[in-house]
Amino acid sequence: MIQISRSEQKRQYRNVEAAVRELVSMSDAQLARVPASAQAIAEMKNCRGLKAGALKRQIKYVTKLLQQEPLDEIFAFLSQVKGSKLEENRYEHQAEQLRDAIVNEALQSYQDAQQVQQPWSIDWHSEAIAQVVALFPAINEHELRSSAHQYARSRIKGHYREIYRLIRSAAEKQRIAQL
Repeated sequence: MIQISRSEQKRQYRNVEAAVRELVSMSDAQLARVPASAQAIAEMKNCRGLKAGALKRQIKYVTKLLQQEPLDEIFAFLSQVKGSKLEENRYEHQAEQLRDAIVNEALQSYQDAQQVQQPWSIDWHSEAIAQVVALFPAINEHELRSSAHQYARSRIKGHYREIYRLIRSAAEKQRIAQL
């Protein structure tokens, strides 16, 4: 399992908070269609008429409520209804996080192989690559491994970007297939 840094947790929280701000500005008819719990929708409606400090506290409370629910549907709803870019930002951050996990693991494995003066195989054991393949079955694992292997050996940024591109395109294919 890939550990999420504290900074990334804060970014994810701010992303959900931005979604809540967009949801709060919706009409009652639109709020009724939001794929969230009745309690969260009622609390969003309570945001109306509140002044600065109280509104900020209420938005933080609704954000906390929504974090306990599946967020994919809410971000998809915002993207569909308001043309929000929040869902796309979430996919980009996820791809960056997975890429960094793969690269860090590849660099560590390469360094370990050099310390014991052994050749480093392209088929090294990688939990991060296994997790990415489990998340996105359409991804080409060989290309992913090859790019990570080449980056760890040469530090050429093109390979680093290729890992991101592979993950991002597999995530996009999966998202389109779910629609």
